Amino acid sequence: MFYQFTPQSRFLLGTAGYPSPDILHQAINASGAEIITVSLRREGSEGGAFRTLLQQLNKRILPNTAGCHTVKEAVTTAQMARELFDTPWIKLEVIGHADTLQPDPFALVEAARILCADGFQVFPYPTPRKI
Repeated sequence: MFYQFTPQSRFLLGTAGYPSPDILHQAINASGAEIITVSLRREGSEGGAFRTLLQQLNKRILPNTAGCHTVKEAVTTAQMARELFDTPWIKLEVIGHADTLQPDPFALVEAARILCADGFQVFPYPTPRKI
């Protein structure tokens, strides 16, 4: 269960890296995933067409803060994603190391605290390393 939503499939599918919107559409349908992760930063100039495609799929959207390096950047991106996708869900990522893209656990906790206080339902992306 994810915040009062119980999907039939535990498979979550990202939307980055597909060669075309058609292949993305086919992959999402074939996967059986009910939750689709989306990076607001990768919307680009054709963001409207991408949002339309996502709406047509009728899946739960889990926007993420991929590419954010600071708490402020992650919080701002999350707020924009909530408005754009009309969801309190956010997959929270705060990059701590530019070379490895490993998350910054301290910034992640701080951003999560701020977002939870603002009504977000946070799915944190933590580091597997012990501190």
